[in-house]
Amino acid sequence: MRTPLARIIIVAASLLWAVTIATAFAAIRHFETTPGEAAVAGAAWPSSTVVPRHSGEWTLVMLVHPRCSCSRASMEELEAILEKSPAVQPYVLVYRPHDARPGWERGSVLDAASRLRRVHVIIDEDGKEAKRFGGYTSGTILLYDRQARLRFAGGITSLRGHSGINKGREDVIRIATSGNGNGAHPVFGCAIEKKETR
Repeated sequence: MRTPLARIIIVAASLLWAVTIATAFAAIRHFETTPGEAAVAGAAWPSSTVVPRHSGEWTLVMLVHPRCSCSRASMEELEAILEKSPAVQPYVLVYRPHDARPGWERGSVLDAASRLRRVHVIIDEDGKEAKRFGGYTSGTILLYDRQARLRFAGGITSLRGHSGINKGREDVIRIATSGNGNGAHPVFGCAIEKKETR
């Protein structure tokens, strides 16, 4: 038979365990649902970029940090967009610090980008190109029309690391295939570069 003190200890430990689990789930949910910093992109294709743009074509630029686990879902969404938007010329800019060891950028995100049909992968040293496009969060998509006007800026996932039908992806497909409208959607991803190093 348990003493009253033993019962109190068991109840207190059980409550502490339940509160710890609930707090952990709340922290995970908060992380999943908190968007990253939105792009501050200009209204037109940046003239200073080294990313080639072919006149008369729709161009999509995706900015990614190769070590952001959230970006794997963005790659799946990009694949879905490209299947339904054959007229889009896609580029994926992969962040790499200038002082990183050789191969630092390699991993599942770069592999996924390299496997996508039609995608041109560009290693973006120190995020210089991301800055020119005004993007700060991995998974940012910038869609430009045939006249080099920005038509969409934002993310293409509904939460961090979650793929599936969502407004961002559907907006990009609609705009790229119909030529109508503009769009924006929160970006759920990691910072491309720490704010203090920008």
